[in-house]
Amino acid sequence: MIKLNLKPSTNKFVAKSISEFVRWLKKNYDFPSAVHVNVTGANYIRNGVTGEKATATCYLPCSKYEVAEINISTGDFFEFVKAEGKDSAIYTIVHSICHEIQHYYQWIDDSTLNEEEADHGADEMTYEYIDFRGFLYE
Repeated sequence: MIKLNLKPSTNKFVAKSISEFVRWLKKNYDFPSAVHVNVTGANYIRNGVTGEKATATCYLPCSKYEVAEINISTGDFFEFVKAEGKDSAIYTIVHSICHEIQHYYQWIDDSTLNEEEADHGADEMTYEYIDFRGFLYE
């Protein structure tokens, strides 16, 4: 089960786009253990372990009976829009979510967390979503 939690600080356009993406995820992927995707409009979030600033983090508990958490910040959305356009800005956020979902699947499979594999899987998942959704805003 995947559950989306949108903070009130999240831009409405971004929230709608992420909601559409999560609906697509629910239809196309299995989530055998609960995972919550928490989205904020803040410019960054703090890594729960190191305290460093980040745009995306993932908390994977010891037990698969507990809820995994993906945290995403979207406060830099308009900087991305200015530099790359709306589609690229949305897909950057989607890719961040996909990257953390890849870590979720590594955890589900009892695999070692691997950044390269997560990036590769996130690329594939993002392109799969692009094929479904297309480029709509340019």
